[in-house]
Amino acid sequence: MKRIILASALVAASAFGAAAQDATVALSSAVQAKILQLAPGVDLTNLTKSQYARLTELVMNAENLKPGNHPKNQIDVIIGAQ
Repeated sequence: MKRIILASALVAASAFGAAAQDATVALSSAVQAKILQLAPGVDLTNLTKSQYARLTELVMNAENLKPGNHPKNQIDVIIGAQ
């Protein structure tokens, strides 16, 4: 009986963790404006925390924004990873 209760608790905890990981977040207006400047028309709604972090890192690092680094392509790849 204890094993069943423990197993149920572990399943519930892992389900909660997965749901929290998929929670959507919104970008700051400065980051959103920069992304839309680089890749007009991209859908920035319903971003996961991972996408939020990757997009913020991308636009906050000047090295990433050089034309040879193809920032629009990087944004498209990150957004496509939903």
